[in-house]
Amino acid sequence: MKKNVLALSIATMIGGLGFAGTASAALSVSESGTGHMLLVPYYNAQNGNMTVFHVVNTDTNGKAMKVRFRGASNSDDVLDFQVFMSPGDVWTAAVVAGSDGVANLVTADGTCTLPAIAKNTPVPFVLDRLPSTMSAADKANNTREGYVEIFNMADVDSNAIYTVAGVPNQRAPLFTATKHVNGVAPCTDAVLQGTLITAAATTGLKAPTDGLTGSWYIMNVPQTTTFSGAANAIKAEATDTTRNVFSPQNTGTATLASADPLFRANIIPAQHYDVPDLSTPYITTYATTSAGADTQATDLTAALAHSAVINQYANDASVSAKTDWVFSMPTRRYAIAANYAATVGQGNQTAVGYPAATAADKAAAYRIINSGVTSYFTTEANTSVNAAGQICAKSVGTVFYDREETFKTSGAVFSPGTVTQTPLCGEVSVLSFADAGASVLGASVARSNVTGAYTNGWGQISFGAAIPVVGSAFIKLTNPSAAAGMSGTYGITWPHAYK
Repeated sequence: MKKNVLALSIATMIGGLGFAGTASAALSVSESGTGHMLLVPYYNAQNGNMTVFHVVNTDTNGKAMKVRFRGASNSDDVLDFQVFMSPGDVWTAAVVAGSDGVANLVTADGTCTLPAIAKNTPVPFVLDRLPSTMSAADKANNTREGYVEIFNMADVDSNAIYTVAGVPNQRAPLFTATKHVNGVAPCTDAVLQGTLITAAATTGLKAPTDGLTGSWYIMNVPQTTTFSGAANAIKAEATDTTRNVFSPQNTGTATLASADPLFRANIIPAQHYDVPDLSTPYITTYATTSAGADTQATDLTAALAHSAVINQYANDASVSAKTDWVFSMPTRRYAIAANYAATVGQGNQTAVGYPAATAADKAAAYRIINSGVTSYFTTEANTSVNAAGQICAKSVGTVFYDREETFKTSGAVFSPGTVTQTPLCGEVSVLSFADAGASVLGASVARSNVTGAYTNGWGQISFGAAIPVVGSAFIKLTNPSAAAGMSGTYGITWPHAYK
């Protein structure tokens, strides 16, 4: 049975989440685990954590991939670059906190990247898209949690023969420059830099096929705890035709469409490196225009929509149990975004739709809505903004049960918040059930603390309308009987259930 666009998509990465969405004629989740896109709903480099990613190219063609890290607060782009995988290649990398607190990408892999990433040389995340008013410490913190988008922008043809510099019967220069030879990829700089000029017309690039698969794990060595999962693969149906959406890794006005309201309102001028994103029309079902981006973003958002989220929690002191619930909303950015040029909390948080509002209205509004993307978030009353400047989705009810059928709809609240209107603030929100608000994952960017819930049980958060939210519960347990020198700490993921 086929599932829609991103339905089941991001979720299975944290504990194998599963849920059904509306039917789609275009993109679907690959039951085989290979596809054109991979999505990781959460990365974490807090409190000694490191997050490691593995991407495998199972195809006989090479892949020109875009890898983008987005922050948990408001889905800001904090690092993006290109990876050129040859057939059968594996690319690995990790996110860790640097000495200054800013997240760093580190890899010992020899797969070609643009810009070039030297082995074991940390690449700091970029702070340019974070609010200028934010302190250095807060900016660093905002890089240490988020989610990851990985796109196969185009295939690198391994079979076609070209005439290169007047010499016939040659493989495409980009394929030769990135194909491993005796275990080493040449990564010919002149050829890779040439893609900045020739872009999608680079010799050897063609419409993307599937074949990407991947996995992730969050590891804390001092705490001997690991959480892991498989990256969800999104693929085009066999009857669909994909597009070459390669965009050069440099500045310059983006030529591919995006539904991102900050781009559409020209509050942030979109650059070549800003696309493709999840809304960039990937198949010919969607027009290459802004309207096509809106339609794809609408379909992806609808595929992830749920009216209630359900999961278990465990806080049993006898095993030092702690629980975090993680909620990721990877398509929300295309419906609503935070305008850091406007002031938070001074009456100018009224959402203005794109494109109806005037330029002055857009500049004064903190919440910028793309009214072309149909979703829960395009109704202004459904969202609020907290003191940290994070956009929050409201709920209409919360109920907690113990393991013996007892339940309560009062007394158990998310702090700050109320029982009847629990906010999920930020693009990746974490709810911690542990004593004194301690987080299993050390989450601090967009975290709320549960107080008053039972020691062990389950709960449900309901929304007035379906919102695109996926995620999982992270549970950490410690065996008090573990012998000296033996690891007695365990990490578990439980998938959310939905209504």
